[in-house]
Amino acid sequence: MVLEALLAKIPYVVWHDISVVEESSGVVKLSLCGRDEIANYVGILHAGAIYTLAETAAGCVANSVIEGNIAFVLLRDANIRYTRRADGEISATATVDAEAASAARSDFAGQARADITIDVDITDGDGETVFTGTFTYALRPRKS
Repeated sequence: MVLEALLAKIPYVVWHDISVVEESSGVVKLSLCGRDEIANYVGILHAGAIYTLAETAAGCVANSVIEGNIAFVLLRDANIRYTRRADGEISATATVDAEAASAARSDFAGQARADITIDVDITDGDGETVFTGTFTYALRPRKS
């Protein structure tokens, strides 16, 4: 998978041991297994580890909006909500609205810049939502 190769280049993501579950047009699903190194003081998944999974999934989707590796993807804003404790394996599903992606591609082609918002939902092993969020990215041209 191309996405696995991309994530393997980011030491912080590698350290978290985030795995690719699914990648398709406008959707990325990643997973993270709980372990002592990413637990908080009460033994559940640290909020920062959960956020890392969410932002990584969202960033992967944002990165796929402009093809050809011609855009930098820079996080501008995040609106997040933790909804319950998380322990064990969790999965993040990041999605982008097809119309929003099309508009961002058009903006990038015409103005060499665009913004895109990605939705993320994280569930635990029982399928219960533990986190929801929206992440807005600035898409800017790479310099040669």
